[in-house]
Amino acid sequence: MRFFNLLSFRLFILIFFILSILTLIFTYYYIKTEAEQYEEIARQCAQRTSEIIAYSTKNSMLLNQKVNTFNIIRSIVEQEAIEKISLYNKDGVIIFSTVEKEIGERILITDPACSPCHESSGHIKKVPNEKWHHLFESSGGHRSLGYIRPINNEPSCYKADCHFHKENETTIGVLRVVLSLEQMDDAVQSNRARMISTNTAITLILGITVGIFLWVWVHMPVKKLIQGTREVSNGNLEYSIENPGRDEMGKLASSFNIMTDDLRKAKREITSWSKQLENRVKDKTEELEKTQKRNLQIEKMASLGQLSATVAHELNNPIAGILTYSKLIQKKLNKDSLSEEEKGGILKYLKMIETESARSGNIVKNMLLFSRQNAIDMKPHDLNQIIEASLDLIAHHLELHNITLVKELQPQMPMIDVDDNQIKQALLALYVNAVEAMENEGRLTVSSRWKKSRNYISIYVQDSGKGMNEEVKSQIFEPFYTTKYAVKGVGLGLSAVYAIIQKHGGEIIVESQIDTGTAFEIRLRTTKHRTIAV
Repeated sequence: MRFFNLLSFRLFILIFFILSILTLIFTYYYIKTEAEQYEEIARQCAQRTSEIIAYSTKNSMLLNQKVNTFNIIRSIVEQEAIEKISLYNKDGVIIFSTVEKEIGERILITDPACSPCHESSGHIKKVPNEKWHHLFESSGGHRSLGYIRPINNEPSCYKADCHFHKENETTIGVLRVVLSLEQMDDAVQSNRARMISTNTAITLILGITVGIFLWVWVHMPVKKLIQGTREVSNGNLEYSIENPGRDEMGKLASSFNIMTDDLRKAKREITSWSKQLENRVKDKTEELEKTQKRNLQIEKMASLGQLSATVAHELNNPIAGILTYSKLIQKKLNKDSLSEEEKGGILKYLKMIETESARSGNIVKNMLLFSRQNAIDMKPHDLNQIIEASLDLIAHHLELHNITLVKELQPQMPMIDVDDNQIKQALLALYVNAVEAMENEGRLTVSSRWKKSRNYISIYVQDSGKGMNEEVKSQIFEPFYTTKYAVKGVGLGLSAVYAIIQKHGGEIIVESQIDTGTAFEIRLRTTKHRTIAV
């Protein structure tokens, strides 16, 4: 069916159809005209034959020499194509015929030989010469042409001594010549068959020629154009149509080549711009990463600044204890001798000094680890332990602001690959924001849940602060965004929190209502289903 969809085939069908119709019309018109011309020639032959007979027999008829008249007629009827010759008197009786059995018969006025001149009522009407002939089918099964010639009454006829015609009689008889059209019809039929076969052959030859022309000058160029468009649509801009001609199809092919050349140039320019843009994006990405790292460090330092008072207080207690126990030991050692009880007391004091020193060391160690700027270090950790460690850093800060801490940690959760220091930083930023949102009193709820069916662990940080509206909520994770002066406790470190969670392949969700509080959910997928951002 694809063949019928070809433009060249449709053009061929259209042209061949028009050519066939024109050939059919021409053949029909030619055959019809030829038949009419042959009939006209036959009529003229019959007319001339009748004139020849009339003039040849005129003297014999005036002299009433019937035998001589009939002999002349018999000699003429022997000519080819003359079928018979008859003479009728004015009453319609055949007085002579080359077919002897017809002599003496009366012809009715309804006979084709008489009807042109006689009406059905019997009156004679005057008709032109071209109406004196008639066609009919002879007893031999072929067509014949009959021609009647009235024999008018002339002075030489009604004044002659041998004739008895009256002067008032206009017609004294009729001469009828019958020509056989068999040979003419055979010739017409032969010419018709020859014309049909010739025109059919010419039509086929012209159709084949047109088909070849359409195939070479339409189908092939269109096929090349289609192939070219397919190649271009597949991305092959190096394709070009070879040897385009000088006609319209060739100009179209040349235009196609120019178009593909322009597309190649445009593609090169776009590729060049894309590479430049890619390099610029790469440079900007590196700058953003560096900026983000700086922001993370800034946020970390900001968090440390927020906790400086708490840390100082935390360090002050063990240092004060160490100082007190050191003075006590110094007093005891100033004595000349020590009892066993005093020695035991000194050992106790030294143990207390050791404990307080370890406590101070842990505080400083945690602060140093928190402030250190390292690359992400993914190792298996217990999230509950990370949560506990982060809460230890903020515990005294919560006491100073009268914040009640509620812990709801699910036990026996699986180990998960995280950077514990960065997770602590993220949690600490959420704690600080929660404390600021609740000002000097409130409740901070920290919980963990293992969503085993969904393959992730959730950490919830919920405060009972003033909450946020939708506008603030939609922007809190944007870099450099803060509303500290408008809404207390919103913005500190949240862009850093978002970046940390993203690096861990997790997600952070925030829910907040005005005068109710804000809840953050951190979702960290288990190792099997995680994608870590580097």
